[in-house]
Amino acid sequence: MSVETQNAGLALHSVATSIIRLRFTILFLLIMLIANFLAGSLAQDLSDGVLEDWGVGHDSVLSGGVFRLITGIFLSHDADMLARQVVFAAAVIGYVEWTQGSAVTALLFFGLDVAGTAILLACVGWSADWVDLTSMNDVGMSIGGFGLIGVAIARRRGKWLLLSAILLAIIAKYSIEPDILADGGHVLALMLGFALNILLPRRELRRSKEPRNAH
Repeated sequence: MSVETQNAGLALHSVATSIIRLRFTILFLLIMLIANFLAGSLAQDLSDGVLEDWGVGHDSVLSGGVFRLITGIFLSHDADMLARQVVFAAAVIGYVEWTQGSAVTALLFFGLDVAGTAILLACVGWSADWVDLTSMNDVGMSIGGFGLIGVAIARRRGKWLLLSAILLAIIAKYSIEPDILADGGHVLALMLGFALNILLPRRELRRSKEPRNAH
């Protein structure tokens, strides 16, 4: 077998290994693209009808639309938002899956997204006398993404500095382009993920990163 053939085989094996290791991230991105294609948001703004039927909101969830906590994750308001969400999801979900594994990442992402959204909707209902957002519906995966960011930084050196910097960035974004539902959800999920990973027992390094014993 020639050196070129061996190198090609090693390259294919490396690609296949990476695909398997990032299978949740790849599947998640594919579902996002398919969902937005079917919803029509690849070429134009998400229609009000789709947002009302599949988006996440206080009144819609409390009226029995619990499934919206999942369907809303995969949709975007328009093509620009979808492009940002694809990059964000690939980076954040991909990083956590690479370091923590597929099953753990899927559990953390959906758990943190649903928990963060549920707490946010409870806050929306509690504050309705001051700011009534109960009828609003929203879409996007960024709440779960910020939860994973919290998980990712919680065991790093300088974690408190990183947490403070991210919170300041959210505040700065809110001052320029306020979105009380999304930004509030980002803060809640970030703090949830951060607290969760501090409380969880430290995971051992993946076997793929461990040096092989010499024989």
